[in-house]
Amino acid sequence: MAKTKIRSAVAAAAVTAALLGGALTTAPAASAASCTPWTQKGKTTTAVKLRSNHSTSSAALGVLSKGTRVTSNCLWYDGKSQYQWYRVKVTSGANAGRTGWMWGAYFWGFAS
Repeated sequence: MAKTKIRSAVAAAAVTAALLGGALTTAPAASAASCTPWTQKGKTTTAVKLRSNHSTSSAALGVLSKGTRVTSNCLWYDGKSQYQWYRVKVTSGANAGRTGWMWGAYFWGFAS
């Protein structure tokens, strides 16, 4: 329940920032999605596919094991789902250094 509240608060903060004048940027060429800049360190809560875009139909770039550390730099939210997609750079594990998208339900953020 606490995870749901935190994720809901994160999504609400991102949407509020966008509505109140937060800048929307275009992600690099691998994805044409508009996103809200969002820097947050975190880790995966379970094994999850790193995707080339913010869609389960996009190409998988690799699998991130549970506990893989990532740094998010972008949050994409369609306004419909409970969760959102994070554009992340992998900072530990077999895919360290890779950048891609992961589903927000499997992201657990922390301060450092």
